[in-house]
Amino acid sequence: MRIGLCGYGNMGRHHSQLFRKHAPAVELAGIADASAERRELAAQDHAGVQLWDSAQAMLAGGNLDVVFVCVPTYLHAELSVQALQAGCHVFCEKPMALQPEQCQAMIAAAAKAQRSLMIGQVLRFWPEYIYLKELCDTRRYGPLQSLSLTRVGGVSTGWQGWYLDERRGGMQIFDRHIHDSDAVLWILGQPRAVQSYGFSLDPHTAGGINHSFTHYDFGPELLVSAEGSADMPAVFPFTAAYRATFARACLEFNSRQQQTLTLYADGQASHPKLPDFLEDVSSGLNISSAGPYFNEQAYFFACVRAGRKPATVTPESALQTIKLVRAEIASCRSAKPVAIP
Repeated sequence: MRIGLCGYGNMGRHHSQLFRKHAPAVELAGIADASAERRELAAQDHAGVQLWDSAQAMLAGGNLDVVFVCVPTYLHAELSVQALQAGCHVFCEKPMALQPEQCQAMIAAAAKAQRSLMIGQVLRFWPEYIYLKELCDTRRYGPLQSLSLTRVGGVSTGWQGWYLDERRGGMQIFDRHIHDSDAVLWILGQPRAVQSYGFSLDPHTAGGINHSFTHYDFGPELLVSAEGSADMPAVFPFTAAYRATFARACLEFNSRQQQTLTLYADGQASHPKLPDFLEDVSSGLNISSAGPYFNEQAYFFACVRAGRKPATVTPESALQTIKLVRAEIASCRSAKPVAIP
């Protein structure tokens, strides 16, 4: 399976390092990046892999089976559609796109080309979140009563400052907080409405939302909230966490703890056993383990080989996540609840 990688920024480079773990079934055949500096880095990391200065040139001449789209968010839809039209299966990093209409164009292109399209909503492959979903689904400790999610850290800038440009990246509510919005949809389903508050204290963000709080309305018997931030001091370590309260237990996750997951039940605290992963890969990202990303890739490759559409993250579910985040932004702007259609 010949892979073409569009974009060699943080996530593109991270994905490329994991491709080696799938060899020989998977071959990184080409890397496209508009930045000469990034192409030079790619050449150092992957000797012998063909480099291109544009995704379009790689699609035309790379003889590819699969394309990974790891470019700035505002380019996701355009490059994904082009890759699908070129006959490639597409893995696109999250968020799917900035607007629902762009997501729908991606879905239509995948259907027309009869190719797989999967979005990198990686929490669906993250063991602590899989375990949370299992407890919610099985009601092992009774029904879920409350869930509070947190994802906070310092500011990211990205290539040419695109993270800080709401028109190009959507800011942290799209790039960081969207993980937890997706987790809410995946684990609990669609809320009736959202009430969100958000702001940015950074004068360079042109009114975008860099810190947000959201309450997801599931009715009076279930309280669900999430905080997302990209405006912490530079020395503040990135933190992903949640606390889930059930009728007979509490489950707590904190990425900064050595034992990340603690279950308080049956009169004692314990650490549920989670799957062992291939290895940890240190890449300077907000990534505590390579395992979820490896499993995400392995699942996508297995779907492509078997000729089946990805079910764990469907493009339709990724579209719903974009609609949910858009509702949160609308609520931030209006200071009113926004119903989810």
